[in-house]
Amino acid sequence: LINLTSLARMGGCSCKLAADELAEVCSIPELDNVRLPGLTPDDAAILPLENGAALVTTIDFQNVVVDDAVMAGEIAAKNALSDIFACGVKPMYADVVLVLPYGDEAVAVGKSLMRGLALACEQEGCAIVGGHTIRGETPIVGLAVTSVASMAHVKRKSGALPGDALILTKPLGNGIAVAAWQQGVMSEADHREALSVLRRSNRVGLRLGPLPGVTAMTDVTGFGLLGHMSEVAKESGVTLRLHAGKVPILPGVMNAVREGAVPRLAEANLRTYREGVRFAGAACSAEMQLLLCDPQTNGGLLVAVRPEALPEVLSVPRIEGGGAWTVGDIAARHADGHFVEIVD
Repeated sequence: LINLTSLARMGGCSCKLAADELAEVCSIPELDNVRLPGLTPDDAAILPLENGAALVTTIDFQNVVVDDAVMAGEIAAKNALSDIFACGVKPMYADVVLVLPYGDEAVAVGKSLMRGLALACEQEGCAIVGGHTIRGETPIVGLAVTSVASMAHVKRKSGALPGDALILTKPLGNGIAVAAWQQGVMSEADHREALSVLRRSNRVGLRLGPLPGVTAMTDVTGFGLLGHMSEVAKESGVTLRLHAGKVPILPGVMNAVREGAVPRLAEANLRTYREGVRFAGAACSAEMQLLLCDPQTNGGLLVAVRPEALPEVLSVPRIEGGGAWTVGDIAARHADGHFVEIVD
């Protein structure tokens, strides 16, 4: 089959619009006429239903990040399902979004992408009920996912409290790793490690959702760790403090940054969010700042946790076969108004 990544200028969440561009696209007054009142910026749309239930829906699609079409479909599915897991609930069913390349191999590529989507959904107990497929210049794959859950178990970005610990469930750098591999500046072993993170499900969020000690949760995707920390801080009215030296990093990624293998969106993220960030630590070099803004595809969960619940919460990702790192804490909003503080 064809090398799928050769048909895409950017892969995974690196192809997202920058936050300021997205805000401009959505600034039309006509949009205000069709918005539902009471919705807040979260990883999925959360709509209250009767009897304490909630309808939770999301859509996520992307350019492929690997040439293996089955793996590309798997990664795209897990990236889309992650938005539901980041709300602490279980995905129920999904519709497929698929753009297949022109040419005789379109059907074969489509079958492989669908196989990857189906395998990922099967692992999570999520039914595929429909979708839409067209032809285009760039292969695109994703899901629209729906869940119905108890509103009491739904986690948002807006509940973080001063005194909370800040947990991250995956190492950073898979966006840089994808770019570095395509540019030939990453070893095969380091690339394999990045792929293992790209393919790891965030189903741990389903087990964290019912825990009252988890006050806020989101997944780290296109806007990078700094961007998603800023969102939690803004929505919760607090300041998130990150200890740069405690951030887990994929192997080979810092060297790739020094080689210039950085997605454009990482630089755009840094421009967008740096105004709300205070870099107080000597450890936060220019390279580290770019890493913190790296657009992650199916990145880890960022979790705010009450101190007394920390041992229980840290054990859950490890039981699921993943990791958990305490990377910071949460304070009251600083007087100067910044959302994020980076310290050593």
